[in-house]
Amino acid sequence: MDLLLLQLADSAFPAGAFAHSSGLEALRHLGLLSGEQALVLRLEELAWHTAHSALPFLGEAFERDAVAADRACDAFLSNHVGNRASRAQGRAFLLAAEATFGEAVTPLRAALPCAHLAVAAGASLRAANVPLDDAREVFLFGAVRNALSAAVRLGATGPLRAQRLLFELHPTLRRALAETRGLGAGAACTTAPWLELAQDAHDRLYSRLFQS
Repeated sequence: MDLLLLQLADSAFPAGAFAHSSGLEALRHLGLLSGEQALVLRLEELAWHTAHSALPFLGEAFERDAVAADRACDAFLSNHVGNRASRAQGRAFLLAAEATFGEAVTPLRAALPCAHLAVAAGASLRAANVPLDDAREVFLFGAVRNALSAAVRLGATGPLRAQRLLFELHPTLRRALAETRGLGAGAACTTAPWLELAQDAHDRLYSRLFQS
């Protein structure tokens, strides 16, 4: 197994995701995350949503024009909370990637107009010579893993049970990766309206643990 992939997949890689819940905090407040069955359903939705809405931009940035992909991603992310979170995590990812991989990533910080997370990941992992399939897998795994981490901190599940849930989600992740392989930015779409609507309401919560 590639040690670089293990490093990228490690929750200690400081890409800024710890401060974001991907809409789960708002779902919790709205009563739509009550019980393990609801949590698993939301995580499955998140996996497919990420595969259809983020991975196409990652692939576009990896294989074609990262600047154009970044502008397209900015137009696609009409949800102001999601857009803001993507920019914040993208900038954090670039900082971490530059610290890890060195000057190969440095030009991207100035070149990308918005530095959305999926684009920043695609462009910087290409600069680090990570294969596209591996980059997509690490990104999707990280999105679901980070959401589960947020669920633990929200009290929706325990840390040990979360690892079992993540393990049981592996087949879903594999299917999502296989079915969206080769999709470009023009094919990006939203597949999880509950997550989108909940995330949009995040700024109106009375109290918040996460930034998004």
